[in-house]
Amino acid sequence: MRRSSKLRLSAGSFAVGVALAASPAFAQEADVTTEEEEAEDRGIVVTGSRLNLNPNLEGAAPVLSVSQQQLQSQGTVRVEDLVNQLPQVFAGQAGEVSNGASGTATLNLRGIGSVRTLVLIDGRRLPYGSSSISSANLDLIPTQLIERVDVLTGGASAVYGSDAVGGVANFILRRDFEGVELDFQGNFQQTGNGNDFFNNVTAAAQQPVPDGIIDGEEFVITGMIGTNTSDGRGNVTVYASYEQRNQVTQDNRSFSACTIGESSAATSFGGAGCVGSSNFRRFADFNDIDGNPDDVDDVFQELDGTIVPFVGGPAQTFNFGALNFFQRPSERFTLYGRAHYDITDNIEAFLDVSYTDVISDAQIAQTASFGAIYSINCDNPFISGTPGIDLATEVFGCTDADIANGTIQNNLFASHRNVEGGPRNSRLENSAFRIIGGARGDFADGIWAYELFGQYSETSDSSLSTNDFIVSNLQQAFLVTTDADGNAVCTDPSGGCVPYNIFQRGPNGESLVSQGALDFIQGVGLVIGETTQTVYGGNIQGDLGEYGFNSPWAEDGVALLVGFEVREDTLESIPDEISQVPGGGFTGVGGATLPVAGEVDVFELFAEIQIPIVQDMPFFEELTLSGQYRYSDYDTDGNGTSNSFSTDAYGVQLTWAPVEDITLRGQYQRAVRAPNVIELFTGQNTGLPNLNSTLNSNGDQIFDPCATPFPTASAAACANTGVTAAQFGNIPDVISGQTQSLTGGNPNLEPEVSDTYTFGAVFSPTFVPGLTISLDYFDISVDGFISAGIAAQTTLDQCLTTGNPTFCDLINRAPNGSLIAGTPGVGFTQTNLNIAELETSGFDLQVNYSTDIGSYGGLRFDYAGTYLEEFDFSSFAGDTPIECAGFLNNGCVSAVNPEYRHRMLVTWETPVESLETTFTWRHFSGTDNDPNVDSPEIDDDLPSINYIDWAVFYEITDSIRLRGGILNIFDETPPVSTSSGPPLGNGNTFPTIYDTARTFFGGVNFRF
Repeated sequence: MRRSSKLRLSAGSFAVGVALAASPAFAQEADVTTEEEEAEDRGIVVTGSRLNLNPNLEGAAPVLSVSQQQLQSQGTVRVEDLVNQLPQVFAGQAGEVSNGASGTATLNLRGIGSVRTLVLIDGRRLPYGSSSISSANLDLIPTQLIERVDVLTGGASAVYGSDAVGGVANFILRRDFEGVELDFQGNFQQTGNGNDFFNNVTAAAQQPVPDGIIDGEEFVITGMIGTNTSDGRGNVTVYASYEQRNQVTQDNRSFSACTIGESSAATSFGGAGCVGSSNFRRFADFNDIDGNPDDVDDVFQELDGTIVPFVGGPAQTFNFGALNFFQRPSERFTLYGRAHYDITDNIEAFLDVSYTDVISDAQIAQTASFGAIYSINCDNPFISGTPGIDLATEVFGCTDADIANGTIQNNLFASHRNVEGGPRNSRLENSAFRIIGGARGDFADGIWAYELFGQYSETSDSSLSTNDFIVSNLQQAFLVTTDADGNAVCTDPSGGCVPYNIFQRGPNGESLVSQGALDFIQGVGLVIGETTQTVYGGNIQGDLGEYGFNSPWAEDGVALLVGFEVREDTLESIPDEISQVPGGGFTGVGGATLPVAGEVDVFELFAEIQIPIVQDMPFFEELTLSGQYRYSDYDTDGNGTSNSFSTDAYGVQLTWAPVEDITLRGQYQRAVRAPNVIELFTGQNTGLPNLNSTLNSNGDQIFDPCATPFPTASAAACANTGVTAAQFGNIPDVISGQTQSLTGGNPNLEPEVSDTYTFGAVFSPTFVPGLTISLDYFDISVDGFISAGIAAQTTLDQCLTTGNPTFCDLINRAPNGSLIAGTPGVGFTQTNLNIAELETSGFDLQVNYSTDIGSYGGLRFDYAGTYLEEFDFSSFAGDTPIECAGFLNNGCVSAVNPEYRHRMLVTWETPVESLETTFTWRHFSGTDNDPNVDSPEIDDDLPSINYIDWAVFYEITDSIRLRGGILNIFDETPPVSTSSGPPLGNGNTFPTIYDTARTFFGGVNFRF
């Protein structure tokens, strides 16, 4: 039985291609015909297998296809904006990430981590995204040059090698473009900011309430020119694009104008209030527990300079989220050239060359003099005689003798936000060069085909951080005396030190921090990096049926492929000297940025076989068995250490079509993921994990159960975590939920091992023309999951509950018992280990139906949904699994894990010639969280949400096509959570998942 390419794509590559179709059925069929014609000339690209001798056979692996027109119908100018909307894709690095941004865009299939998703262009892997993240950078993909995107979910290491655990995304580019194409598109966001609840919360805290706004403007210009050679044996295509995107800040959205938490204070509304950060004009001596009732150890500075007791609330905390970016401003420039030429009728040479440069800014709140780590001399002229409470004598504990002798008091808390210097900013630049060349052909009358190739990729990246405080200079500027003329000067004037006066304010409430002081204490941090990837390899495949190797019940013969591949990935990251200071050279970074250098080399042998068993017989229209195997031998080297290991990946698939209308398919895949350079060779450092919140008996939201005068854990439980009897009830809480951890690489890591099972069916009934239904079950498990030790929240919970040293030995409290970030050595130990386990399973359902409605045109209905049956993560073997499906922020790999997601499109090809329109319904089910919050508007149980999008296309002429549309037509407010921490959480929600406004887009395409 010979099947058409159209049927093969409908059944074997159906999934999300059906779900995302925004063009009418007629246009899609035309695309398929073109692909079939190309297949006859050069062989088709099959995602999920390198065998392409029998394109008529059904594939067992579910492969989901998205066309170029479908990309345009979503109004997207970036690949990640589209793929993050697919039901099988979870959020990764994107333009909506600011705190923790890598400057790249990543893809996270099945939610098990972007490092477990392999990204390919025309079947060839991309290099490390940058020196700070090994996941492939989607910015390297030329959007307008895409012919289609194939997404294979589940293990595929036997075919493609390491990293294909969650799946593979293969971006197939246009091959034989001829002519000139220019494309222009512009987008902007708009919101009325009419959410009364959140506006009232903001107003109650006396914070600015945002009005309606248009922002986030972006545009992209692309151009492409291609020509066939005069003899018709080759083609050259050149592509260029430029994109610019403007920022969106959190203060311009009702739900993110301030950081929201539960509150019943007078400055709250409806059980919610602006919680802010207490690192704001606050001074304390947390170590002063002498019991003197005259001491006020924790105070706040009013705008007029009066020092009063610190009681918290919006009036005494800093709205740190207002100026964070919801969308980073960026520029991207891309050049891509590709050529191929038939040297002979049996030999084709090919070459691809590309260059990409992306620049963006990541902005977060102003830095502060964080931490209870500062030394201040008692004769500092700024601290004596302050209005209200005297800082010198009543807060910092200076006696008259101390003042006279200039005694230095240590470990003081003197926190002031750098409102004078402005928000922290990281300018991120990432450029990449990639070249691929080789030859392919066939011999022995086309029985055998081969390919030989080599590729080299190089990325360069830099991160320039500004407006942060240099810890050592800040400390130097806190030690102040007077000179002979009575002027305040630094006790150590070296380096041009200028006193930092945050202890007093001017007569009109103005800040007395001078520009000279800012110039001295603010610094610049620079990290530069480079990665390279060198790959060469080849394969040969043959139709053994020509030699009699075929089943007596099948027309097609056995197909065999064997090949080899050699790959070297190198990475080097070089931070400047100040960034490497232990504990962090800057106050606002949370830890040192250490150099990383290393390489991973691998030699691989692989094979594939495809055995048609039965064809064109009763109850056996097709029965095909396929298998793959790959052996990989690894060597790693970095930081003066080396290691070696080997892996085996293999898979087997079975496809059975009992009748022409039904295809059943199933597979098993053993996949592997080798540790990358970053996981292996990163030096030990400090991180900033988040702890979950709970309510204490005083009605306060706290993050450390052992903190505040009203702990939620018992003294005995807290003792397990290192709290002494004297500390219990006197421990300051973790600020904004952010604690500290000790992280680092491990050169002795081993590969992760994964097992994938999929079973599915495709139903295309001939008695209902235009209907196709696809249902697939997936089950993916990962053992030896490389994890940064055990999650901080898990460690704390288990230690409190069990007292098990496995957990408790990983907790390190400060001398005052706190887990507050900023003090070296305080927090949780979380170095890399092959320690965790993961399992996820569920169902993918796709339904496609297209029909002619007579004089009214044509309709197409496309549905794609994923139901997450199970998603369990265990921090270590034997641990009680964390239930991730339907939950958020509870120690899982992905922050938000809806049990159910879908996209449904309705496309109408109108009776008006060349006019078509599409409505899209995007749905996310709700998620639960452990903390209980009374206010439904800020409940950590995220509600389900629905988005409606609209797009329209109109061809003015054969050469000019217009498009436009609106995403999130009804401007739905995203689900709000108090547990939306970085990197993917921001502004009380998760902007990489949920829309933060409605988006308008419009574009025009010219083809000549």
